[in-house]
Amino acid sequence: MNRFSVVIIAASILVNLTFIVFPEYLDHVSGEDVESEISVFESFIDGNNCDGDFDSVERLDSDVSLNWIHGEGSSLAGQQRAEKLGADACSQWQNGESLENATAISSLAKLTLTVDIVATEQDGETTTTDVTQSAGLLLEVEIEPLEDLEESLNLRWYVTVDHTPVGNGIADDVVLHYGWSSSFYHQAGNTTNWTQVIDSERLTEDGIPFTINDLWRLEVTVMLVDDLNATVSGIDHTQVQTLDRIPNIAGMFPVIILVIAIVAGLVIIVRQDYQREVGLPLLTGTLRYIKKEWIAEVRVTAGKYDLTIKGASATLPWKMSRVPKQQLVPAGTSRNFSVKLRSTEENNEAETHWEVEVEELGGWVLDLKLPVHKNE
Repeated sequence: MNRFSVVIIAASILVNLTFIVFPEYLDHVSGEDVESEISVFESFIDGNNCDGDFDSVERLDSDVSLNWIHGEGSSLAGQQRAEKLGADACSQWQNGESLENATAISSLAKLTLTVDIVATEQDGETTTTDVTQSAGLLLEVEIEPLEDLEESLNLRWYVTVDHTPVGNGIADDVVLHYGWSSSFYHQAGNTTNWTQVIDSERLTEDGIPFTINDLWRLEVTVMLVDDLNATVSGIDHTQVQTLDRIPNIAGMFPVIILVIAIVAGLVIIVRQDYQREVGLPLLTGTLRYIKKEWIAEVRVTAGKYDLTIKGASATLPWKMSRVPKQQLVPAGTSRNFSVKLRSTEENNEAETHWEVEVEELGGWVLDLKLPVHKNE
């Protein structure tokens, strides 16, 4: 029996077991929910909480609300977002535009977000657990570009909190934690499995209550936002799972044992593929014509393991004038290179090859195609 057959059989068993054991937890999922359009409403609230200013805007249950504190007590991220939008206190924005000019989100990529409660790292691995004093949030996002994305498009994530004191009142959906990343594939169809752990100390520093009794107040939103024009090009969000939504496992021990055995078999099958996925580096770059010379600007981002750049070359008719020297790129860091290229023929792209040695994964040759944009 080949690997594909084993995976199909195991997946079928898991699906059947899921419907047998957890039917009551699947009732709220529907095709309508999945396919419905989501709008994001951003509001800038001051100490007076802007009472009555937001009642006239019609919103769906599936829509996302992000309330930024404006003025005293505002975060740097909130100030930057207000400046990018040109927002004043008590103003509202939909999908990165003013309400009167708002249009639907033009989805350039599919985002799929999952959020788990996790413990601190043990033996180099992050494990899910109940909420403890040392717990945090694990964000996992699958990013699937539907077309080639601009480099100015970045992933942003927000943690909002309900029933938060703001000035003289209480507000919901207040943004208290914010972050961004550009470390994902921007090419159409090239999927990235992106992860981020936010530890409890950081959440507490940002004023986020992270206890068993407060989980219901937290919601996580991820968006693709263009730094050039503040538009939103992809979105997903989820409420942090509370303990009352976790099924009671009493009397389910035999089923759990069976599921564990199946999962263990799957882990053995896919472990090598997973190690390669998280271990191999990410290559990005541009090719520019500067002062009658072709300059390739390449960025190498190491994955889970350290890597050593051993050499580089280009496919004819292109040649590299000077090959980068052998050097180490530690795990999780990036390094930039500027390499001169020359060609004896007109061509639409330059195909380069980068020889790397990845710790625990061995030697690899990674290809990077650089489109030609000639600006005299």
